[in-house]
Amino acid sequence: MSTLAFRMRARKRGGRTRPAWRQPLAVAGGVIAVAWLLVAIFAPFVAPYDPLAQTFAPAQGPTSAHLFGTDELGRDVLSRVIYGARVSVPIALLLVSLAAMIGGLVGALAGYFRGIVDGFSMRVVDLFFAFPAIILAMVVAAVLGRGLRNAALAIVVVAWPSYARVVRGLVLSVGDTEYVESARLLGASARRTLFRDVLPNVAGPVFVLATLDLANAILLLAGLSFLGLGAQPPQAEWGSMVADGAQYFQWWWIGTFPGLAIFTAVLAFNFLGDSLRDFFDPQTSWGGDER
Repeated sequence: MSTLAFRMRARKRGGRTRPAWRQPLAVAGGVIAVAWLLVAIFAPFVAPYDPLAQTFAPAQGPTSAHLFGTDELGRDVLSRVIYGARVSVPIALLLVSLAAMIGGLVGALAGYFRGIVDGFSMRVVDLFFAFPAIILAMVVAAVLGRGLRNAALAIVVVAWPSYARVVRGLVLSVGDTEYVESARLLGASARRTLFRDVLPNVAGPVFVLATLDLANAILLLAGLSFLGLGAQPPQAEWGSMVADGAQYFQWWWIGTFPGLAIFTAVLAFNFLGDSLRDFFDPQTSWGGDER
């Protein structure tokens, strides 16, 4: 059943099948994601204290004055978690956007021109896929040097090949359709055909992959910071805060609350990605099977 036919039948049934964005997990994911975005934007107004101020009693448990307690240096953990959102969430959005643009362009050129371009591009992509993502990111970050910017570049290097492979497959399938062949026969240039007729038809699946990749980007960034290759002290970042908490197990709140922040952000973007996938692919959506 085609996408258009599915939507028309759903309308005729008077809403018996709920749209993907009205599913409970989609709503929960959207609410959590928007909440973290707002926290990242308005962190200076939301945080109760300066995240770098060492003016409180060290290793103080959660109280009414410090809801998440204080760390080993007397810094307010809640304020540091809030400011950590200004690092993890915006950088993840930027990194996924860059990876999607780079990988999408490589995949589109490989799928459209085929031949030598396709073979060379896919062999490069296979080379990147030969290494686990976290290991490759660690190697790139270690070569470039410690720091948040180098960790971000390492994540882009790791993330773009998946977009190249997905876009290449989609362009290959779209490139054989009649309207693309007609555009070529009418004398349309390769650039015009690629950007006007081909790429708009692959935007949906790429957007779904990008939403799911936001969760992976947050995890990779936190992992590199946990290992000391990302954000450096005293900057507030969720992964480095978890690393600090791992050194002081007796003060459980130091690492628990940043870990929960990572957990909720990753869960939210996974929920959104799954819901978008159901929207663009009705055959997998809840209640969309026709028996």
